[in-house]
Amino acid sequence: MLQSSGTLTGVALLGLIVIAIVFAAQLEALVSACRNLLAYRQQLQQARRKVEQETEAALGQAKSLQDELPQLQASVEALAQEYERLAGDASQARKLHIREVVMSDIFVTQGDRPFIATVCRPKPDPDEPLAEQWKAGRDHVLYSSDTKTAARRFAQRYPTERGFAVGPVSPFTIPRPLPPEPESDA
Repeated sequence: MLQSSGTLTGVALLGLIVIAIVFAAQLEALVSACRNLLAYRQQLQQARRKVEQETEAALGQAKSLQDELPQLQASVEALAQEYERLAGDASQARKLHIREVVMSDIFVTQGDRPFIATVCRPKPDPDEPLAEQWKAGRDHVLYSSDTKTAARRFAQRYPTERGFAVGPVSPFTIPRPLPPEPESDA
């Protein structure tokens, strides 16, 4: 009965149409998945190429640095030696007491020796040159035959009436060892 009326053919046709629609949808999903897979594959290949290029560049830089390493180590060693030398010089320089000494005599009689005293002026005139240095005290050298005469000469040269104060007088000696003379570029 179903065969005679064509219903079976209609149902079969309807089933085929449904299967075709489902197949087309499945096929479209499969094609879309393949496109996505191809896009991901291309991105993966590009990423792999980029990583390979970056790795090559990093290896090149590493080789370059490795090639430069002995020269850099030699430079560091040379700088360390220079530092040691300069540290020694600096240590010697710290031991030196450098100070300004003013020679107060123009003419020196034979047999006189140098004597030193710190001369200060606690209240210098504000417009006086070297006012701050006078407040702090300046070392002056005078020549004389003995300490007593030198003290008298200092008192005459820098009188208290003019605001000077003279410290203790002692024989002047040049400290030893003297610093080395700077080398000239001549």
